[in-house]
Amino acid sequence: MSIAAPTLAPTETLREEDVAQLWQACPWGAKLLRTTGGEQIQVVYPGRRNLGPGPDFLDAIIALDGRRLRHGHIEIHTVTSAWRAHGHAPDPAYHNVMLHVVWDDDGPVTGGPLRTLALAPHFPDGMPAEYVARPLPAFQPCAELHTKCDPMTVGMLFATLGERRLRKKAELMLSAIEQHGPEQALYAALLDALGYNQNREPFRRLSEGLPWKVIEELLRGRPNAESRSEALFLGAAGLLPSQRDKDARRGTTCRAPTAQDQAYERELASLWAAWNLEPVLPATAWVRRGVRPVNAPARRVAAAGHLCARLAATGPVHACLDLTDSSDWTQVLRRLHAAFALPAARSAYWATHCDFGVPLRGAPQSLIGGERAREMLANVILPFLVACGDIAGDAGLADWAITLFRRAPAAGMNRLTRSMRDDVFGLPSRYVPMTAARQQGLLHIYHNWCREKRCDACAVGQMLAQQ
Repeated sequence: MSIAAPTLAPTETLREEDVAQLWQACPWGAKLLRTTGGEQIQVVYPGRRNLGPGPDFLDAIIALDGRRLRHGHIEIHTVTSAWRAHGHAPDPAYHNVMLHVVWDDDGPVTGGPLRTLALAPHFPDGMPAEYVARPLPAFQPCAELHTKCDPMTVGMLFATLGERRLRKKAELMLSAIEQHGPEQALYAALLDALGYNQNREPFRRLSEGLPWKVIEELLRGRPNAESRSEALFLGAAGLLPSQRDKDARRGTTCRAPTAQDQAYERELASLWAAWNLEPVLPATAWVRRGVRPVNAPARRVAAAGHLCARLAATGPVHACLDLTDSSDWTQVLRRLHAAFALPAARSAYWATHCDFGVPLRGAPQSLIGGERAREMLANVILPFLVACGDIAGDAGLADWAITLFRRAPAAGMNRLTRSMRDDVFGLPSRYVPMTAARQQGLLHIYHNWCREKRCDACAVGQMLAQQ
């Protein structure tokens, strides 16, 4: 199959961005394309553009031979050999790439994805000039949302779907409470929130191998709890310098350790040795590539240690229930920060370091900032309280959590929520002011419908169809 185009750009000037523009626009529609291996594929959904580290398009959907659906990521290059030149083969961030999309196929690549799609054979006259050096096109069917629906209607829909996501999280939390008990279920969810996207799995393993009952036994009533807890968590995570071999430490130091580094490492190693425990997982289990320095694994795990040292006195459940004494958002926010935020002053070392011997640039940074604490409120604490209300038959507790969820302001926009707002819906600035509920609604839309391109089932698509 070839696709005609009226104006063409010279192929020798093509950039990867031009190929990305073409891929995202999908001018071939539902027509079948042939990979370099001879398979026929149909592009169901080109994926969500990723402007950060990792593959260029995330969560794409293709149909093999017009039938079998495959979900995965897409990497874009001008030529096939760029896969090897860019060092993607050994990088775990690229292991889920299901399709390598290039303009020209200049030969097979060892260690590359199973499938390569070269676009040049489908455009025998060259790259259409309309896709070169221009802003990314709006290809989503719901990009006209703001022209068909008023802001109030859109905002109400997002908030309603956000509450649906809250309820779903509460159901999952209820199941975890019934299986593991409330303290362990909440503790595991808090650690999951500290893992962000890249390190949720190792944090899950850490919460299982270092359960809350062990933390209570080892820390409650002990002096110097914060240093002890930090050593406990970093040792269990396999992230103390003495636990890392040369390969695991490669790329984590940018200068020779100072006397401060060495003294701090010795102190933590001594505290860890006193526990006489084995690490839960190796240092290699943690993802470092593509992680912002302030979210580096050692720093996140140290933050978990400091947070759990604070919660060990009364337990995480008590800290959550303490928030419910007030319905005033300002008061709740103050208590939330007191219980779950960790300002830079909590640790002089980690306020200025992202790993042992690796200083952070700029001013000291909080271990858990107020924005992250608000995300924990929406994603962990409020679902937990709804679940507790359901278990205890306490409708007032569940209603308090849902009411606060509706009132809570938005936390910071992450890459996914920003993409949903700007790229998928194309909403003008301040068209729909973001709240916590509306943010969660965007996530609900993505995970339930956009990710699998289920536009016919999407609540937004159904609302548009009625206009």
